[in-house]
Amino acid sequence: MAPVELPIIPVVDLKHHSFDHLATTAPEKVLLLAAAGRALVTGPVQALMDWRSKAWLGRNVTPFKVEIDRVAAIPGVSGVYALNVSTEWACSSMVHGGRLMRTLDWPLHGMGPSLTVTRHDCPLGAWWQATWPGFVGVLTGLAPGRFAATFNQPPIRRVTWVRPLDWILERIRVGRRQAIPPTHLLRQVFENAANFDEALALLRTTELSMPALFSLTGADGQSVVIERLESRARLRPGPVAISNHWPVLPDSPGNWPSGWQRGVDSAGRFRDACALAVGMVALPAGFEWLRYPILNKYSRLAVMMDCIAGSMVVLGLEQAGDSAVPATQILRLEGLKPRA
Repeated sequence: MAPVELPIIPVVDLKHHSFDHLATTAPEKVLLLAAAGRALVTGPVQALMDWRSKAWLGRNVTPFKVEIDRVAAIPGVSGVYALNVSTEWACSSMVHGGRLMRTLDWPLHGMGPSLTVTRHDCPLGAWWQATWPGFVGVLTGLAPGRFAATFNQPPIRRVTWVRPLDWILERIRVGRRQAIPPTHLLRQVFENAANFDEALALLRTTELSMPALFSLTGADGQSVVIERLESRARLRPGPVAISNHWPVLPDSPGNWPSGWQRGVDSAGRFRDACALAVGMVALPAGFEWLRYPILNKYSRLAVMMDCIAGSMVVLGLEQAGDSAVPATQILRLEGLKPRA
């Protein structure tokens, strides 16, 4: 029997369209992710999460709720509000100079084949992102000649030393806040920041509804990880990496919280990602660097970006036993320019 050919990651030029336009042109992918969410948490739990998320977004300052409303209106779709404010993603990111590599881990099945790359126009020039139809924030983006940036989920704040209880307390804390969600802020950065310094200022100082981890590289060779609490930040200049816990730093600001690690072996991913970041004097030719624990059964996306050269290399992944394997062909975008 001939091997099944892996799907090609589509590249969709949204121009000036809002993000919900992608969902309405590919509703089958939104339906697939909605079904995967129900399979993971059950239908009643998904409905409760969606109801709470919709109510919270109704009080939030985000300008993108109307886009989520339009996605949620697609016939047969459920769980869209919960998906868009979900904070359970795990990731590993590495920055060095203008280069950024990342993986994204999430237990939903079907995300690898549903992966899409979109191109966007804005007054500052074109930019690209790796995303999924139905999601209106930004997780992984490249603005050639300006910067590249990613979002990582931070740890659960440790308060009681009982992880499930701390998870509940974190949800209550977020529910009381109206500041913008981190992935929506990252979208605003790509739409409004002219360069690395402006992007850094926004990611460092904007009030957030919840903690976040951002990785940022600039066209002049700058790189940094921005570790965010709701109203505070600490920076770690590149070459550097991040996974899903707060690294112990000798010069941390006072009262920086401790936290419960997220994802598979966050400490191990951080160790290996730091080693990769130091050696990343050029982007690798391929994805040979994907090894456990950076590659694990929940890995759904791997990306390599260079905002100086204007290159973006993307691979979708899906679980196969105790690891993840390619679920798409490798997409290589080279010589990307900020202007058409």
